[in-house]
Amino acid sequence: MNGAGWQIQHQCPQCGAPVILDEADRLLACPFCRSRLYIVSSEPFHYHIPAPAAATEVVYIPYWRFRGLSFRIQPLEMTNTYVDTNRLALPLRGMPPSLGVRPQAMKLKFLSPETAGVFLRPARKAEEVIPQTAPAAPTSGRSVFIGDSVSLIYTPMIAGAGVLRDAFRPQQVLPWTEDKSGEYQALASAERDRIRFLATLCPACGWDLQGARDTLVLTCRNCRSAWSCNGPALAQIPCTVMAGNGKDAHYLPFWRLKVRFTGLTLTSLADLIRLANLPKAITPEMLRQEVHFWSPAFKLNPALFTRLARQLTVYQPDFPGGDSLPPQDVYPVTLAATEALESILVTLAGIVTDKRVFFAALPGLQIHPEETLLVYLPFTAGRQELAHEVMKVVIDRKALAFGAFM
Repeated sequence: MNGAGWQIQHQCPQCGAPVILDEADRLLACPFCRSRLYIVSSEPFHYHIPAPAAATEVVYIPYWRFRGLSFRIQPLEMTNTYVDTNRLALPLRGMPPSLGVRPQAMKLKFLSPETAGVFLRPARKAEEVIPQTAPAAPTSGRSVFIGDSVSLIYTPMIAGAGVLRDAFRPQQVLPWTEDKSGEYQALASAERDRIRFLATLCPACGWDLQGARDTLVLTCRNCRSAWSCNGPALAQIPCTVMAGNGKDAHYLPFWRLKVRFTGLTLTSLADLIRLANLPKAITPEMLRQEVHFWSPAFKLNPALFTRLARQLTVYQPDFPGGDSLPPQDVYPVTLAATEALESILVTLAGIVTDKRVFFAALPGLQIHPEETLLVYLPFTAGRQELAHEVMKVVIDRKALAFGAFM
C-alpha cells in the first residue's frame, strides 16, 4: 500500500535473510523462511543512512521526518496541505536544513546498539522545525497536524582534524573541535534499541493474523477479532461491522470517537444540531442521545478526509452491526486512533455555523477522549467509486489508491 519510495534494509530476526521494507510497512514478511512479524516501537522510528564501510569516527546528525496532513484553522478560512519533508533537528550551523532526496536514493537501516558511531540527540522538537506543524497563536486560530509518519533519520559525518566532513560529499566541512562537540549530547547505547518484532499469531485462538504491509490493525479470520499494538504486546481493540450487502460489500474502516469538551457545550445530538444548524426538529430523545465524531481510519487527501469526517459526524450512523469481522478481506487501517482524535477540531470547525462563538471559545477549547470504536462500514462497488447507499457517501477509487501512496 505504501509508495513513498523510502526503503529500509533489515535482516529477518528468524533466519537472518535480507529483507527490504517500505517506510510505512509495519509487517515484515520474510521471503525465505516465510515468517511474518509485526514491527513495533515505543517511540518514533529511528533510522540511519549507513556510513561507507571504510569510515571511522562517524558522527550521526539527526533530522526529523514528517509525512501527514496539516490544517490551519482561522476565523476567515481553514487551509490544508500535505506535508512530506525532513528538517535538521539540531542547531548545527553549516548543516543543510534538509536531507533532500538522499534517503530516497539510499537504503536506510533501523538504529541499533550494534551500529558503530556517535548518534547526537535531537535538540529541537518536531514542531519547532516543521512550520506547518507549529501551533498557531491563540488569537489567530489553531493548527492541527494529523501525522501518519513521524520519525528520525540520522545522516553520517566523518570526524577528524577538528572538522566534520559529509560522508558522501567530502567538500562539505564543519568545524568540530572538542569544545564544539561537547555542546551536543549523544544517545546512550540502550536508547538505540527501540524496535521489537511480534509474532502475528492471534492471542485469542492462535490463528495467523492478516493485514496489509502498512496496516496498523491485524485481523483474525478464525475468531473474527481485531488487534493492534500500543505497548509490548498485541491487544484486542473493540470493533463492530455494520450490516452490508452480502459478499459483494467492500468494508472500509472508520474511527467512532466519543469525547468530552472543556470550553464548549456538546454532549448530545441536540447540541450538535444546534451548533451545525441542521434542518432537524429536536426531540426529547435527541437531548439524551450521545454524539460521536467520525474519522476515516485510512489515509486520504486533506479535502476528502475532512469531507468524509464531516459527513459521517453530521449523519451520526447508527445501523445494526455485529462484533465480529466479515469473512472477506477488509480495507487496512492506516491511520491511528490517536491521529483521528486530532481531526476532531478540524471536523468541528467545518460543521459549526456560528464561527464567532466557535473562535471565541477556541483558545480554551480542550478535547478529552472517552471511548474509541473501530467501525467497518459496507460500501457498494461501482465502476469508478465506492458508495454507501443509505448515507449517500461516495468515495472515488482513485482517491483511495492515491491515499495509499501518502
